Amino acid sequence: MAARPLPSEHLDALVRELSPHCGGDEVSFPGADFDKLVERLATIRKMVAVTEREVGALRLAEVARSGRVIVENLATEHLQHMAEDADGKIVRPDFGRKG
Repeated sequence: MAARPLPSEHLDALVRELSPHCGGDEVSFPGADFDKLVERLATIRKMVAVTEREVGALRLAEVARSGRVIVENLATEHLQHMAEDADGKIVRPDFGRKG
């Protein structure tokens, strides 16, 4: 499957097409050409929005991975302190059973 052009490549093409019109006092386009220009810009905007969401998801996944390690370390430390008293004896939790 061929790779799709990047939004920057689409924008480069638009800049190349529009550059000859720079510096003029007035620029005119046939209505159909202007409609195509707006359509292309809308497509590029959608491509960029998808890329932004993807990057955001990847960043959240990375933060979640880091957070899991921190939470695991804190939980392990907390459980170790709960399981041993000051004399190093194992403390058995009482879950409400009457003996």
